[in-house]
Amino acid sequence: MPMAKSPTPKHLAARICTALHELSGADLHWVSLGEVCKRLQEPHTVEMDAAIKYASDAELLSCGPLPVHSLMLTPKGVTAARAKMKR
Repeated sequence: MPMAKSPTPKHLAARICTALHELSGADLHWVSLGEVCKRLQEPHTVEMDAAIKYASDAELLSCGPLPVHSLMLTPKGVTAARAKMKR
């Protein structure tokens, strides 16, 4: 079942973090952006880039410079994803 579309970078960033957590658990390792898009059932868009920047600025995930190819949750991102999953 696809997750709801995300109206804001903050909301999409939370979905990206949740998808990363679902894909990697609490293990802090790199996940390809393609795998994240597949998990979210959404294509890679400029809105997704804005959300990735938001999450990176908020220290929820790590990523390389643009164009981003891989993402990794930070410890702060793991905590945020777990909190979102409990709701």
